[in-house]
Amino acid sequence: MSREHTRRTFLATTGTAGALALAGCTGTSGTDDSNGGSTDANDGGGSSGGSSGSDTITLGGSMSLSGDNADLGKLYKDAYELTVKRINENGGIEAGDGNTYELEMILRDDETDASKSKGIYQELIDREGVDYLLGPYSSTVTLPASAVAARNKKPMVEGGGASPEIFNQGNEFIFGLLPTANKYALSAVDMALAQSPAPKKAALLAEDDTFSQSTAKGVRAKIENSSMDLVVDESFPTETSDLSTNLGKVRDQGADILILAAHQKHAIIMAKQLESQDVNVDMAMATVGSLNQSFKDETGKNGDYIYGPSSWAINADFEDPVYGSTSGFADAIRSEYGYDPDYHSAAGETVILTFKRAFEQVDELDPIKVRNAIRDIQFTSAYGNIAFGEKGVIDKEMLVYQWQPDAGKQIVWPEAVQQSAPSYPMPDWSER
Repeated sequence: MSREHTRRTFLATTGTAGALALAGCTGTSGTDDSNGGSTDANDGGGSSGGSSGSDTITLGGSMSLSGDNADLGKLYKDAYELTVKRINENGGIEAGDGNTYELEMILRDDETDASKSKGIYQELIDREGVDYLLGPYSSTVTLPASAVAARNKKPMVEGGGASPEIFNQGNEFIFGLLPTANKYALSAVDMALAQSPAPKKAALLAEDDTFSQSTAKGVRAKIENSSMDLVVDESFPTETSDLSTNLGKVRDQGADILILAAHQKHAIIMAKQLESQDVNVDMAMATVGSLNQSFKDETGKNGDYIYGPSSWAINADFEDPVYGSTSGFADAIRSEYGYDPDYHSAAGETVILTFKRAFEQVDELDPIKVRNAIRDIQFTSAYGNIAFGEKGVIDKEMLVYQWQPDAGKQIVWPEAVQQSAPSYPMPDWSER
């Protein structure tokens, strides 16, 4: 690669593995990566000088860029990509060491495979010299990936893993921007209990992955302390593509509300099979993926009335150091990619901003000093007020959205911020 300053974005793939590099690169040569994609990394994850007088800092990580979770992985990739681009276009980062840096990003496809992700992170550290890690998507992948970060003493900031288990390991190098999974469904239960008449019977179906089981644990505790009975409580394998038997039990037990603790694939299956199994509940919600436009495109009218939780409101009004405001961030994503961002997008942007803020505060680009800065960080982004608790995870309560036939996706709970009242109970299938 020429020593002249360049900015470029490219996606290279070999088989199913991919590498996304976003570079304002001033290193001396590109690197031919034998593990699945061309990257354009400099000799270290800290900084590298070039004839342009601009240094770079490399951020690296893995993401679900193919497979069942690719729709969600794209939200993170796009938010990362656009935010890095905007930071570089605005002059880069004026770090606390007195130098100005541009950001370079290396993002590789882990296919939501924990073993593959671990290998990617170790290689980014060993071969590419990356010191600052972008976490992957899903708790099942994030937990082992965070262990790689701890073992190598490299800070990892992530917006895609929410299981409490990630933050209960005493790992001082992991920082999470999502509320812990045990909180994901609680606001929806509160919303249902506030309706008249209040539900009496609840059903819980949970995928057998780390995140969903943590979510289910929180739901069980919440229902145990409520006036409801949990009449169905079942887990199903991640690989299943049929929930008809589980949903038949929900129907036969006369459940008033249904909580699906799972990801987008199963949210889509649930929405389609509620009708085929004639399951008439007052509320049906899925914890992940039910709020994406791709969910609604796939489910059509079957997606109407379905609920989902979010740690972010697109109509919020927070200041943002790159986009100006929450609305500025939302407008930028719409303009660049043609869709409305959701909380995955906003969390992804804030992953990049967390590192930006830490680099601005340290007097030396050193992983331990950056980790310490992140630990005590406080700032505002499009995502809201950012600060990490004692275990390294942000403290947020979940909002509840619902797909409504005429209004589209609406915040329905809590009442103080709702855009529309919930359409509760959901109409029976015979009435639609």
